[in-house]
Amino acid sequence: MVSEVSSHAGPSVAPRKPARTAPASAGQKPSLWIWVPWVWFLFAATRQPARWLLWNKPVNFGADDTAGGSADRIVMLLLMFVGAYVLSKRRIQVSRILTKNKGLLILFGYMGASVVWSNFPLISIVRFGRTVGVLEMVLVVLTERDPLEAIRFLLRSVYFLHMTLSAVAIRYVRNIGVFYDWSGQFEEWIGLSTDKNSLGQVSMCSGIFWLWQICDDWRSGTRKTRLRRLLFDCTLLAITLWILRGSPTVHSATSIIGFVVCATALLGLQLIRKRAARAKRILAGAVIAAVAVGGPLYLAFQALGTTPAEAVVQATGRNMTFTDRNLIWMDVLNIAKRNPILGVGVGALWVGRIGVEIYPMPNWSRKTPQWRPQEAHNGYIDTYAQIGIIGLVLLVIVIWQAIAGALSDLERNFLMGSLRLLLLLGIVINNMSESSYLLATHDLWFLFLLTAVNLPRSVLKAPVQVDARTLGRPAPVY
Repeated sequence: MVSEVSSHAGPSVAPRKPARTAPASAGQKPSLWIWVPWVWFLFAATRQPARWLLWNKPVNFGADDTAGGSADRIVMLLLMFVGAYVLSKRRIQVSRILTKNKGLLILFGYMGASVVWSNFPLISIVRFGRTVGVLEMVLVVLTERDPLEAIRFLLRSVYFLHMTLSAVAIRYVRNIGVFYDWSGQFEEWIGLSTDKNSLGQVSMCSGIFWLWQICDDWRSGTRKTRLRRLLFDCTLLAITLWILRGSPTVHSATSIIGFVVCATALLGLQLIRKRAARAKRILAGAVIAAVAVGGPLYLAFQALGTTPAEAVVQATGRNMTFTDRNLIWMDVLNIAKRNPILGVGVGALWVGRIGVEIYPMPNWSRKTPQWRPQEAHNGYIDTYAQIGIIGLVLLVIVIWQAIAGALSDLERNFLMGSLRLLLLLGIVINNMSESSYLLATHDLWFLFLLTAVNLPRSVLKAPVQVDARTLGRPAPVY
């Protein structure tokens, strides 16, 4: 008798292996056109081409930089030409992005109009043209297929190159990486940059990025790949912090403060990662709490005979003159009083020797008669002097819109929103005692525009996780 096989018994099924998923941070690699803004950002973060051609000569801080060297003009014009070609191929994406950023367009339009009342219209035209070039480069990055991955590639590669080579230059190639200040008494670490403050600003943003990258790598990938990436990121962070600390005699206190504040903010963002939709209410509550606590703290500091600002400044080794920056601020504010509504014109204030008679600085000249600074060491005062109250209000509106946009991004793409918030916070803090707004050759102006531009929902996409069993269909990662 033939045994019967039960109809309920099915064929044996081998257990399925767990799906192999890509890291949460995985995205589409940027196109080769990313190298165009990469070159621009590299020169902005290090030295302009003309100065690299004089690499074996000391940096001359008193040089008259009105239009830049011929090498600078050739490289910038070439990059702007290629950038315009790329954007012409992506005009639909560009149109969508610009439509969403009308405040930024109004600011740029007003900056261009200020050339009309500038005392140095040719210089203003050249510097405004460079600023438009920065916006071009930023749009090339943001119109990539995956804007977050394009930003990640840009910052990761430039900061890796900058920090490692700066450490080598400071330690072993000291004629490039070390400089002595104008008095000849203090050693300054400048690395691949032009001065300690520039190196400090790059180190601040580099430290912010590597911390952000560590938080991302901690959550994504297999154990082996995660450990490998974390080892790489932590090594770069350690090198960055060593450079940020500066030489034993001179360091950039503003950059150190900015990094500490942003690192604290990053930890706070990680705590609300799962409640990103409520980030606005959480931050609003934090502001209300700070205001409520501010009154009692103020009374306590008054009882101690000091102020919160003075306590923080003294903790960094400075006094309330901010290393005599108050002398520069008084002079620039006196210059700004000539035309407080419209300003003196974009790029028309710091024009080297030819501007000394038109824009005298009597307070600072009593300190160093032979040397004149090339910035107000306060981005907001600089903006007020160049494009007046109208321009300053427009800049504040752009900053406000950028922060609001970054908070909204936290809900759709936490990585993009958190990176934008951190870099914006660092730049806003840095401009309280340094200047980077409106400066086309400054890396922080590049980063400011990169993080200030709000992307439409059709462009900004959440990172995807690819499951092999779903034939490559993406699933959102939160």
